[in-house]
Amino acid sequence: MAVNGGPDGAQVAISGCYAGPMFNTLLGLGVSFVISAWDSYPSSYVIPGDGSLYETLGFLMAGLVWALVVLPWKGMKLDSVLGVGLLCIYLCFLVLRLCRAVGGGFGL
Repeated sequence: MAVNGGPDGAQVAISGCYAGPMFNTLLGLGVSFVISAWDSYPSSYVIPGDGSLYETLGFLMAGLVWALVVLPWKGMKLDSVLGVGLLCIYLCFLVLRLCRAVGGGFGL
């Protein structure tokens, strides 16, 4: 897509990288929530709360905000600033999740 798309190919490719998984997540969760709620009708369906869910959503939002700030700032050009920032966000997420999984002594 990026090679054959001409001057806007990189923008189309990055849009596809965000839009495809987002569509799959929204459609997958939406359908499964509708089926679950339908099965438990007329009583309400309770979504179980988990602290890691909020951490995951926070890091996801951080990555999206980083991309939404850096891409227009750099004229929609993909460069090392975007990549390094996204890698740092991912590595922070990975270290946090690994520390919580092994019971790290960082007060987590």
